[in-house]
Amino acid sequence: MMPYYVGIDGGGTKTAVELRTRGSAAHSRAVFGPLNCNSDRTAAAKTLTDTLAWLAAQPEGLAGCDGLCIGSAGISNPDAYNFIQDIIRAGGYTGPLQIVGDQVTALAGALGQPVGTVLIAGTGSICYARTADGREARSGGWGHLIDDEGSAYALGRDILRAVVRAADGRAPATALTELVAQRLGAPGVQPVIRFTYAPTTTKKEIAALAPLLDPALQQGDAAAQAIIAHAADELTQMAAAAMQPLGLQTGSMALLGSVLQKNETLRAAVITRLTAQFPTLTFPEPVGDAADGAAVMAENS
Repeated sequence: MMPYYVGIDGGGTKTAVELRTRGSAAHSRAVFGPLNCNSDRTAAAKTLTDTLAWLAAQPEGLAGCDGLCIGSAGISNPDAYNFIQDIIRAGGYTGPLQIVGDQVTALAGALGQPVGTVLIAGTGSICYARTADGREARSGGWGHLIDDEGSAYALGRDILRAVVRAADGRAPATALTELVAQRLGAPGVQPVIRFTYAPTTTKKEIAALAPLLDPALQQGDAAAQAIIAHAADELTQMAAAAMQPLGLQTGSMALLGSVLQKNETLRAAVITRLTAQFPTLTFPEPVGDAADGAAVMAENS
């Protein structure tokens, strides 16, 4: 019987489960439902029980699992941690178990080990850093109402702000005005206000406006350039605040999330700023995702 280890990346819409056989390159992956204990515990419980059933159906059964690592958002809440732990143990798994924040598994997946720094800018934003001896620090990630600077939400919000400021005459005209009007299907400020404050508009809808920066930047739009510069400044400050207390500014940093992986202008601006402050900091391409990272941590548990 070949023992195996498992990494779980729990997300708000789906959960990726990576199974790897110890001592070989064999691996398999399954996808289950959402795993966010702070938003829907019924769905989270089903995802965990479905995952355990899939593992129990493996030739080695649950007893063959030599290590299990679960990465998910909201684990800093002890109640969420205990909720996951209780379901896993009640489901029959008795082996080594790690339950960590999804930023930890994202770091381990991107760099191949949970050591270094990861700067994430997607719908939200956060920077997480961890040393080889387990010391860790984070910066940002406090939610869109008071933080998440440099995220897709922040970019979308700043686009809307630029449009209304230009309409008022508080700022010069911007190409973003026409781009937003095309997206909303109507020109003028009122459609912008209706969209922004509609009960159906969530942070995801505002974050979806972020790609409008690209065509504006291609036109040399000053407002779009200012938004990128502000986001780059904020992400640079976020990264420095997490790295420096741990002395990791000479190590490696992974740049993750839709914003930093798809917006080349912002990515380049962040790298330029960080390199100016920390000349020996490197930015390797990710070697894996968060499920891979969880599997790496499970193997080393």
